[in-house]
This record gives sequence, C-alpha cells and structure tokens, in this order.
Amino acid sequence: MATATEFVVATNGDDANRGTADAPFRTINRAAELAMPGDTITVREGIYREWVKPARGGTDEDHRIVYRAEPGADVRILGSEPATGWELSSPGLWKLDLPASRFGEFNPFAMLTRQPEFIEEDESGDGWGWLTYGRWTHLGDVFINGEGLVERETLEELTSSPLSWHTDTRDGVTTIRANFGDRDPNANSVELNQRPFAFFPERPGLSYITVRGFTIMNVACHWVPPTVFQPGAVGSNGGHHWVIEDNILMYAKAVAISVGNPSGNAEPAQGGRHVIRNNVILRAGQAGIAGQQYVHESVVSDNHIEDTNYRREFGGWETAAIKFHMGDGLRISRNFIRRVGTIDREIGAAHGIWNDFRNTNWQVDSNIVIGAERNAILTEANWAGPNLYSNNILVGGRVATYSSRGDAWVHNLIIDAPQHWENQDWGGRIACGNTRWLNNVFIGAGFRPGIEVPDSVFNRNVYVGAAEPYEEEQDPVVLPARDGLLQVDEVEAGVVLRNPWPLDRNFPLVTNSTLGLRFSRDMTVDRDLLGEARSSGANRPGPWNGGDVEQTEVLIYEYPLLYWRALKLIDGDCRYRSVVQ
Repeated sequence: MATATEFVVATNGDDANRGTADAPFRTINRAAELAMPGDTITVREGIYREWVKPARGGTDEDHRIVYRAEPGADVRILGSEPATGWELSSPGLWKLDLPASRFGEFNPFAMLTRQPEFIEEDESGDGWGWLTYGRWTHLGDVFINGEGLVERETLEELTSSPLSWHTDTRDGVTTIRANFGDRDPNANSVELNQRPFAFFPERPGLSYITVRGFTIMNVACHWVPPTVFQPGAVGSNGGHHWVIEDNILMYAKAVAISVGNPSGNAEPAQGGRHVIRNNVILRAGQAGIAGQQYVHESVVSDNHIEDTNYRREFGGWETAAIKFHMGDGLRISRNFIRRVGTIDREIGAAHGIWNDFRNTNWQVDSNIVIGAERNAILTEANWAGPNLYSNNILVGGRVATYSSRGDAWVHNLIIDAPQHWENQDWGGRIACGNTRWLNNVFIGAGFRPGIEVPDSVFNRNVYVGAAEPYEEEQDPVVLPARDGLLQVDEVEAGVVLRNPWPLDRNFPLVTNSTLGLRFSRDMTVDRDLLGEARSSGANRPGPWNGGDVEQTEVLIYEYPLLYWRALKLIDGDCRYRSVVQ
C-alpha cells in the first residue's frame, strides 16, 4: 500500500529539490506534477505568480489531492505582474508602453472581455453571451496598492476620472494610460493582470481535489455565459467532488469560482458533488460562484460575497453573486451577499442568488442578501421544480419569479423587496404557478405577483405596516407599523436583527406534507436561521425563531476573520480599517 506524501513549496525553494520540508520546491506547479491520490501539497507564506494546473485528481474521499496554504500563513496566488517605469504624459495622467514579449500569447489588454465563442454583428442582440453592456472592455486590469482601477472607453474620460485607465495596442506595443489620482505609480505598487487562471486544470474531469486557505487575486478570466466553456479564477473544469474552502478571492475579472461547463469532454452526470464553503469573494466582475450542469448535489455554504460588479464596467444577464443552471439537489446555505451592481436594470442583471433554468430540489436557506440592485433572489425557468427557499433575509432589490413552478417560500424575512413575476413567452417556457408562500414576514412591500398564479397556496404570512396582504391569502397576519420593528442593521461586527420578535409561536411547522410538492428528500423547515430548533407549537414566522426571553438585538451574521484580512489587501476607503489587525 502506497504511503501518502506531503510536498512542501516555499518562495526560497527550488524545483530541483525533493519537495520536502528541508528542501522545498519553488513552484506549486512542480508539486502538482508529482502529487498522487492521497498526497498533500503544503505551500508556505509568500507570493506565487503562476497558473496552478493540477496534473491529476484523487480517487475517493480518502484519497484526495489536497492543496493547502500552511496553517496561519499568508499565501497569495496572483494572476498579475508588477508594472514599473511609468511616464507622466500630461498633468495627472501616466503612460506605460509594453512590448509583446511582456505577455507572450496571452495579452489581456488586447482581448475583449466577452466570451470568444460568442460573436454577433448586431450590437443590440444577445449573441455576445448575454453580455449587454461594456462590450468594448478588455480582460486587462490595473491595480495600485491592491485596489483595482476602472477601465474607460476613451482617453477623454481619464482626465475627470481618478483611478481609471485606458488601453490601446498597435504594432505589437500595448500602451496603457492611467489616472492614479494623487498617487505616483513609481512610488507605489502597481500591477497588471496577466494570467487567465489561478487554479484550474487544463485537463477536464479531474476530481477529489481540495483547494484550501489561499488568497487568489487579479485573474484575467473572460465573461462566462452558459452553454459553452465556463472558466473562472478557480475552477473544476468539469470535475466532481472538489472542496474549495477558506480562501480569499479578489478581482476575478469575471467569475471567481466556476464549477461549470468544461473545456473538453467530461461526463455531466458525474459532475458536481462539490463543497464550496467559508470563502470570502470580493469584487468579482461577473459572479462570485457560477456553473452549469456539472454542479449536481453540491453544497455552497458560509461564503461572504461582496461588491460583485461594483465597478459596473461590463455586465448583462449572467451577473449574480451566485448563479447555477441545470443542477439537481444543490444546497445554498448561510451565505452573506452584499451589493451586486448594474448600470441599468433594463439592460443588465444584478442578482444575489439566481436559480436559472431546469434546476430541481434546491434548498436555498439561511442566506442574507443585502443591496442587490435588481433581484435579491430570482428563480427562472424551473418548470420541473420543486425548489425550497427558507429562512432567508432579503433586504432591497426584488423577489422575482420568471416562468417557474413548484417554488416554496417559507419563513423568509423580506424587507423593501417587492415582488416581480413574469411569464416568459419564448423558448417554450411555461407560465408561473404551483407555488407555496408560508410563514414569511413582509416589511415595506407586500405580496403582489401582478399575474395569475394558479394551483398555489398562500397562508399565514405576516404583513407589517405598508406591506399589504395578498387578496388570495389564507389567514394573513397584519400588523401596524411600529418604530424599530424588525430592522436589519450593519454594524462593525457584522449584521444585527433589531427588536425581534413581537409575534406568537403558534405558526404551523412546514413539512413535505404541508408543501405538497414532489421533493426527493425531506425539506421540513425545523431549524431557523441560526440553527435553533423549530417545533409544532413553538414556531414563529420569519427566519428567526427566537428564545423565550425577548431580545432587543441579535447578531445574525458576524464578519469572518478572512473578511478583515481581505480588506487589508485593498488600499482604499475602508470604514473598518481601524479594527483590522
């Protein structure tokens, strides 16, 4: 029986070494070439500028190949390289000329952001992979002291736009002009992204791989629509049983973590069974986590995803913090999502969680979504159903249903997030219906689908103040507005629920029998947002069941340590900088 090996990588190592603790390798890729099922690759503190390409995967849960940062170490895998030698070309504007040899075959400053397999002459169409604005943007990115600048389409825009850049490539020379505000790029750290991946196998279908504890930044991955190859800064390339955990991912040009369509042949029925947890994902251009088909029975939990598309350079109908297509049995649980942006609701998506197209038996529970500029949660074209949404807190945006059936919404708190329902009249999509809305709490906006929703049940929802009950509701609970009732506030430590909970505990427990939908597993909602038990006769509406003693404030989400570490990497306006150690 083979003995598992630990390979060690360090910035003072050498790839000619044996890869031991005393004689470490210099690159992660050297260890990746040698690692066999059951082996571990431990990477010591430092900066690694490489695209890690696993040569093989593990064989089962007991024989994974584990890539890990040494516990407690700050290990960074960067898709960028330093950029020095800037010249002041006019007041406030700097210029850098770069030869083709700087980039080799991959020059992100000469490539458009769009998915290269989608081309359409008609600029108004969706043939660019549902990329609806910013089609002129490039894969390139410019950073100063860890902070990303915004690309501008014309040179004229730079003068009035601090922290922005423009690029042009002619005769093999790439010229980048940038407005660094009051900063001198030659006296600060400036980097340009240069690699399309950070951790992504070239060979599709590798499985049983763990990626743990890294900081991954500045990757030039292109726009990711469905139906074609779906790259990401980190990705499984059609594999299954990956564990991606405890990482910081920042400034993925498009998608930070992709578990979607591979670059070559891999069996869709085998794809999935991933665990993506406890990651902090900041400032991804398109999505934090996304994928199609190769996602079955995956768990996406306890991730902090913030400022998706915050620069609003490009976007369209694939922009969301979390988005999956064609997956069965996913659980999306306890994720914190804040601020998903778009330049215009009419031409671009900006969704927190997007359950898109033929997904079944999803359990979307105990997530907090704040400030999605279009929809906090969108369920679209899931006519097979059923899917469960429970114990979520949604603040702002909308709650949307497009041509979906069999959705169950149970024990959610919905604040200032109006309903939007739509029967899509293309692609053979069906009308909405067969939905369940039970034990939810609405504040600021009530339940108004605006269309017929046949074969549905609406019962024992709570409406506060201006949130009016649905006219077809059975036994609605209507409460007057009250100062301080059920407020969600962001504080230095995290997110709190204030003044819960002046409601009785006699709401019915929701079970598979109550729902009357064809779930393939038990979907009984017998726990609340914080994992506390619910039971018949002791069950409050909304996501928090509460204790016997009334509280004035409950910390429902504490910012993780990884979040504070991520903020230290950005030299910008951080309101919590004083508490970062």
